[in-house]
Amino acid sequence: MAIRLSYAACATFPFLVMGPLSNSSSFAQSEPPPSDTEVSKETENPFTRKITLPLRYEADFQYGPTESTKETFEINNAIVPFSLNDDWALITRTKMPLVVQPPKKLGHSWQTGLGNGYTEFFLSPEHGEGLYWGVGPTLYYPSMNSTLGVNRWGSGPAVGFAKQDESPWEFGAVATQIWSTGGPSNGGSNRTNQLMLNPALSYHFDDGWALDSSPTITANWVASGGKWTVPVGGGFSKTFRIGDQPMKLAFDSYYNAIRPVASQQTWLTQVTLTFQFPK
Repeated sequence: MAIRLSYAACATFPFLVMGPLSNSSSFAQSEPPPSDTEVSKETENPFTRKITLPLRYEADFQYGPTESTKETFEINNAIVPFSLNDDWALITRTKMPLVVQPPKKLGHSWQTGLGNGYTEFFLSPEHGEGLYWGVGPTLYYPSMNSTLGVNRWGSGPAVGFAKQDESPWEFGAVATQIWSTGGPSNGGSNRTNQLMLNPALSYHFDDGWALDSSPTITANWVASGGKWTVPVGGGFSKTFRIGDQPMKLAFDSYYNAIRPVASQQTWLTQVTLTFQFPK
């Protein structure tokens, strides 16, 4: 099944997306196409009933002792909804990063490979009156090696909400706690006990333009020094179409106002291209 994702067989993920897409054409013929503003708002909703595929490039500046740029190419919180019955839906939300990482210590080499990803499985009610919410478990995937992340599986709870209605304002948040399970911890360095908070606030104009802020705040509870990373910033986006396919291009930049090491990982920039498909 599509939800059994693993880094040992990364090709599994396309089935999660392409399965529902195989029947999307019949829905597209019966439903009027959404406006650019509606598409823009739906892509910001973590509990949307639309299939959403965001592809992101992220540059983290001043990473490590060499103060080089860490680059990440990722599927960033791709959403696939499944209708369970008239009252409930299962919303899957998946991140899978490919990382190009500078040395963590002087004299070490660069590393390229798959970092830690995850899939959140939200149980969400079908009737919301503009207020969406969901709760469920998270499956955390091991990195390719312990340099690129934690080379162990993990799990934990996730909960979130989103307010989306006729107003141009949209806001929400998702909180996820991860604990690693199984495998050697190597004295504690190869284990996960991490909180991720993803608040989101956006304002949508009538022509598909939008302003947004959606930082990922993390707390690494097993870190020996500073535990929190708190980015501050935001960006803008434009929704457009190529043929009948709606897409959204977003540019965001954040300053890590709170970070474990004061001289490192000061800024990050993100470029995200999001595709949206019928349910």
